[in-house]
Amino acid sequence: MLLRFYKLWDETEQFMEMKGKPVRELNDSKWLCDLVFMVDITKYLSELNVKFQVPNQLLSSMFSNMNSFEAKLRLWKVQLKRNNTVYFSPLEGQKSSEIFEYSGECAILIEVFNKRFKDMKSKQMELNIFATPFIVEPDNVPHNLQH
Repeated sequence: MLLRFYKLWDETEQFMEMKGKPVRELNDSKWLCDLVFMVDITKYLSELNVKFQVPNQLLSSMFSNMNSFEAKLRLWKVQLKRNNTVYFSPLEGQKSSEIFEYSGECAILIEVFNKRFKDMKSKQMELNIFATPFIVEPDNVPHNLQH
C-alpha cells in the first residue's frame, strides 16, 4: 500500500490540488524522505513475514530467517550512519543528517526484534543442535542429546 501511494504521490498531489484541498506533506521533502524509508523498510519486513508463513517449516529455518534479518538491520544501521544508501536507493541524494536519522530507526527495530524474539533466542543452542549438528560442540549439549 505504501509503495503504491509513493509511486502515485505526484498524481495524488495534483488531484488534491485540483480538488482545492492541497496536502502540505506532499511538498515537504523531509516527510517524503520519511515516506521513502518507510516504503523500503516495510517491503523488507513484508518479505520476512512471507518467509515466516511458509507451511511445514522447521523452527530452525524460521530462526535462521530471523537471525538473517537482524543481521541485515545491523548492516543497514551502519551503512545509513555512513550515509550509504545502497539498500535504500530512493534515499540517495537526501541530506546526510536525514539519512543518519534512519540509522537510529534501524537500531530501534533491532531492539524490538530482541524483545519480540527473546524466548526464541534463549533456545538458540537447542535449535542449533538440529539445524547445524556438526558445528555444535557435544560438551555444550545436554547429555541425552550428545550422541
